[in-house]
Amino acid sequence: MTLPRSIILFLLCAFWVAPVRAEVDADLNAEIVRVQLVQAQREYTLALERLNAAEANLGLARQRAIEAGILESGSSGAALAHQSQPEGEPAPETKKDEAKPQAKPDPEPKPIPKADPKPQEEPKKVEKPKGPSFWEKWQRNIRIGLNTRTGNSENANLNLQLNLRRKTQKLDTRLDTTYRYATRNGEDTQNRLDMSGRHEWLAQGDSKIGWWVTARLEVDEFQAWDYRVQAHTGISYQFIKNEKTNLKGRTGFGGTRTYGLPEDEFRPEALVTGIDLSHRFNDTMNVEASTEYFLEVTEEARERFNNSVKWNILLDKESNMNLRLQLTHRYDSDPGRNKDPNDVFFDITLGWKF
Repeated sequence: MTLPRSIILFLLCAFWVAPVRAEVDADLNAEIVRVQLVQAQREYTLALERLNAAEANLGLARQRAIEAGILESGSSGAALAHQSQPEGEPAPETKKDEAKPQAKPDPEPKPIPKADPKPQEEPKKVEKPKGPSFWEKWQRNIRIGLNTRTGNSENANLNLQLNLRRKTQKLDTRLDTTYRYATRNGEDTQNRLDMSGRHEWLAQGDSKIGWWVTARLEVDEFQAWDYRVQAHTGISYQFIKNEKTNLKGRTGFGGTRTYGLPEDEFRPEALVTGIDLSHRFNDTMNVEASTEYFLEVTEEARERFNNSVKWNILLDKESNMNLRLQLTHRYDSDPGRNKDPNDVFFDITLGWKF
């Protein structure tokens, strides 16, 4: 015999609701007890304050009775209402001018109910002011240079540059990318990509010494190697720094590794000399120059030079359009078989800063 579905549902609800209701009743009773405890604490505090006020008023009245001669010093408060006299003799009358009016006791101070004790809040941690995020305050500069010629010969030159810089009071970060492509009579004569980055920890206060780290990637179709990777780090010294001129020297250690040669290996190098110079002539014109000399610290006497000069001219302040004339020279004493040790680039590019 099967029970009706409604009865089964009723039994299930009863078994489920009963423990839930019991739990709710227990929570409600606990809350009622807590409220009664808080009320009892308030009444106890109020009664204690009234008792303290009554004792203070009693002491004040006793002191004034002693001063008026109504009560002897050291007697109890019961003698304040009646002093002992001989039988049959009336108590001596007190002259009105000698009797001192009894001061009324101070009104009973009204008790100040105390607020419910609150849990003590934890002291808030004072956060130190944070500097700007690394992804903010970047200056971006896009440059393009194009030169074509048609007629007896066909030449085309393309130069694309992307320069990023973020400078604060403590750090100076630069990321530069340059791509050069050239053709002559339909044949490629240049196909080169340069990517470099430098991060500096600038000198602070009276100190003139800072720290730096650099990394560079070179990809050149017309070199003996396919691509070359460099990384160096060291210290810098600030020779001159003012509103117009900035002259800094650098030295350090690192190394170079080439890929695409029969013998690809890491070559340790010392940055013997590194000099960076920038000078601003006015609000529209400035010049930048740098030179680096690397010496391989092995038995092979191999050395490299990286030199560059940039002349920047601001053409329009509203659009930040600028013109750059750049001369770059690279020297490698071991460029590979049938390769010239010198590479010279002269670029004229038009850029926009944003």
